[in-house]
Amino acid sequence: MIERRLWEPPRLYSWDVEQGGPGGVTDDPERAIDHVNRALADAPPGTRAVVREVALGCAFSGAYRLVANVGTARRGAGGGVVVWEF
Repeated sequence: MIERRLWEPPRLYSWDVEQGGPGGVTDDPERAIDHVNRALADAPPGTRAVVREVALGCAFSGAYRLVANVGTARRGAGGGVVVWEF
């Protein structure tokens, strides 16, 4: 018999762009990376962003708990290239 968990928490990924840029949460890490790529394409050179795996925090806090960093990105100076570090 295969054991299965009755409930497994969802995997969530937050993405945030610095300097007042956009951010959000999704259940798909590739979608979070796509959001960052689109946001950095229009951002000033040197703008940074981060994608993190997060978990739901305490029900009363309304915050997310960091699980792991997925990657950081920045907009390069030449030609608007987005450079990722995973």
